[in-house]
Amino acid sequence: MPYRRLPNTDAARLRALQTAIEKSKNVPRNECAISYQTLLEAKFFVNSLKYGIEQSRSTYSQSVKKGANLAQMQRRTKMYISHFIQVLNMAILRGEMKPSVREFYGLKGKKLPPLETTEDVLEWGKKIIDGEQARIAHGGANMTNPHISMVKIEYNKFASAARTNEFRLSNDKRTAEYIGNLRKQGDEIILKLWNEVENHFSDLDPEKRREICGEYGISYVWRKSELQNNTDSSATTTENMN
Repeated sequence: MPYRRLPNTDAARLRALQTAIEKSKNVPRNECAISYQTLLEAKFFVNSLKYGIEQSRSTYSQSVKKGANLAQMQRRTKMYISHFIQVLNMAILRGEMKPSVREFYGLKGKKLPPLETTEDVLEWGKKIIDGEQARIAHGGANMTNPHISMVKIEYNKFASAARTNEFRLSNDKRTAEYIGNLRKQGDEIILKLWNEVENHFSDLDPEKRREICGEYGISYVWRKSELQNNTDSSATTTENMN
């Protein structure tokens, strides 16, 4: 026997609810397979689900766009930080600065620090900016190409975007929880609808009941083994007829 399969996408959930509602419009109230209370619950919920789907899609679209912009800003800030450190190392190599100046920046040697994550870039960007200010305050000359002001401009833009991104991620989480609750509620309503419909037509033979219940949006799925048996039976019947 085929089994019912609840919708597994938002579009399928919406379609299942709308199908049951539309089918009930054309049936006299006293003959409807769905109770008035359940039908009313489904009608109210459809609007909530539509809004939730739109909100989820909008949030996802904005999230992808803003995430891509943040990644681009992070790469640019990383480039400025790494270039600044490389120029510092070359100045030390040429003897224009002493190796000890690295201590101003928290650098242990000429090797570049890790700059792979958002946290890395924020941490080392601040160390480089603060370190350059401290070195200059101790009588050091300004470095150029890049000047620390250019590093600071890129760093501040990225730091601001990173803070905004934290709020965005928090909002994304709330949206995910909201749509998750909607899906759970939708599945419960659909299950209630389908149970009422099947119970209403329980006196019919299985094939006829599945046909009518299908008009209310109930989805039936044959198991692979059952589907193969039905195919084999049909083929045998055809051969016998020939």
